[in-house]
Amino acid sequence: MRRDVLLAAVAAVTFSLTGFVGAEDLSTVSDVDLLKQTREAVGVQDADLALELLTEMQRRGTGIFTGAEKVACEESIDLPAGITDWRFKGAARQAYITSAKKRQLANETCGCLFTDYPFEAFTTEVLGKSVADLTDADRAALEVYLAAEQRDVEGRYRALEKSCRTN
Repeated sequence: MRRDVLLAAVAAVTFSLTGFVGAEDLSTVSDVDLLKQTREAVGVQDADLALELLTEMQRRGTGIFTGAEKVACEESIDLPAGITDWRFKGAARQAYITSAKKRQLANETCGCLFTDYPFEAFTTEVLGKSVADLTDADRAALEVYLAAEQRDVEGRYRALEKSCRTN
């Protein structure tokens, strides 16, 4: 009897977890939780949820979709040795990602943000400087760029990302 109650409780929790996943934005779920929830969806044979979760895993390149593509898609930011401002790299990274997203929005394309858009192209386009010419003082320009672009770009990019996942 106790075993039956335990199995019923496990089943109830499993079904409530899988229902919860459908209501939550999958982009906020950690990779570990995504893998766990995918296993649960497959275990309870929820094909629609399993497909949605597997699609998210594929988009991220995690689990069974882990491969070279994800590594190749990471941004590469090599700052010159003269940069001593510890906040510079964070500002540069956020501005670079925002610019890459803005570029994808303009082209209405899906895929890696950094394909054919190296950090050097970003600094030349946004700051009018090569990477080698960057100084600590350029952080202010990066922050101005972020303040002007990030909010609008993020909202529109989420919509593009969603359409990319459905196609």
